[in-house]
Amino acid sequence: MRRVHRRPAAVLTALAALLGSTLTAGPGDEAIADEPCSLPRSAIHHSEGVDTWNEEYPRPVGELRAVMLFLTFPDAEPELTPQRIAADYFPATAEYFRAASYGRLDLRAHVVSEWLRMPRDSRDYGIRRDWDSALRSAYVRDALKVVSQRVDLGGYDVVYLVADPDAPGVDSDATKVVNFDEPIRVGNDEIRRIVTVFERRDPDRNVLAHETGHVFDLPDLYNRPEKGFGDWDTHVGDWDLMGSQFGLAPELFGWHKWKLGWLRPGHVDCVRSPGTTHHTLQPLGAPLDKENPASDTRLAVIRTGPEEALVAEARTPVGNDATTCTRGVLLYRVRSDVPSAEGPIEVLDGHPDTSACHAASVNPSLADAPLETGESYYDADAGVRIEVGERTVTGGWDIKVVRS
Repeated sequence: MRRVHRRPAAVLTALAALLGSTLTAGPGDEAIADEPCSLPRSAIHHSEGVDTWNEEYPRPVGELRAVMLFLTFPDAEPELTPQRIAADYFPATAEYFRAASYGRLDLRAHVVSEWLRMPRDSRDYGIRRDWDSALRSAYVRDALKVVSQRVDLGGYDVVYLVADPDAPGVDSDATKVVNFDEPIRVGNDEIRRIVTVFERRDPDRNVLAHETGHVFDLPDLYNRPEKGFGDWDTHVGDWDLMGSQFGLAPELFGWHKWKLGWLRPGHVDCVRSPGTTHHTLQPLGAPLDKENPASDTRLAVIRTGPEEALVAEARTPVGNDATTCTRGVLLYRVRSDVPSAEGPIEVLDGHPDTSACHAASVNPSLADAPLETGESYYDADAGVRIEVGERTVTGGWDIKVVRS
């Protein structure tokens, strides 16, 4: 969101026509990746391309300001203070991103410590996951009108609108980012998206970090089954926050860290041509080596098609992955032409005949996907074999990539 200096306009005129599920603006001009192994950004929502940054989204580097506002309704009296509810999300969300970004993102939340009254009962908005568009528009219109009278929204990069968790019409499955096809103006402020929070107490673990990931242009990595029945975690299992906020290894993939600017091209080994190459992968969640950046490889990337790449990274129980129950070299395939929630990233299962972590994993069959010393994986479609060698003194692994 950015501040525009215009004459104040009516709040959210024709909002229903502006609400949408996609943003189609083109990418910015600044290249942020090594071209031979980066993928081009496509026009789809939350494309996994890393060759440019989409300037419609706040770049998650440096200090970003967030505001958290709390909405109550005539049909319920809040049982908790805004400060108590805010403590469910912060500082945990900021700490998640501080660790994931290697200290490059400082997300600072301003909590407005009062309840702001919505004009209609919570049940009147029909809040749910697959929300009627007219009712959703009414909710957003009313909410922004209420909060804009209290806060200058243009002063913030991220806006969280938190509904009273004890209101009878609140459905925790409805928490999401609401995007606008075109920016809307609230007074002098131009807004492109907001995070609507409908979590019951206690909220889902890491839920706000997941939704904030969308604010930074990251896609959903889960699989949404037809009619909502089936396994949601078949694409990436526990291995990225954007797949499941309940995952045992919720660290963002190294590809996402590259996309967001937290890893630089120098942290990426690009396999450009046929033959055999050797790489040393440092643990993805460990702090960056500022003294020896040339030896601090976090990703090995093999470009396998115009819009597809094969990626290897080392995952160990450090940082945001502290609760993982396995470790090793994780392999996954990335496509920049596949939309959010349709499988833009697929973890490759290094042990397809076994599973692990049944008591806690969101998908035990992928919990033991990483390869350890002496193991290998052959991707017949890409003609690529990856062999895992010895562990290093820094906790990573040496790998060999053989490309035909």
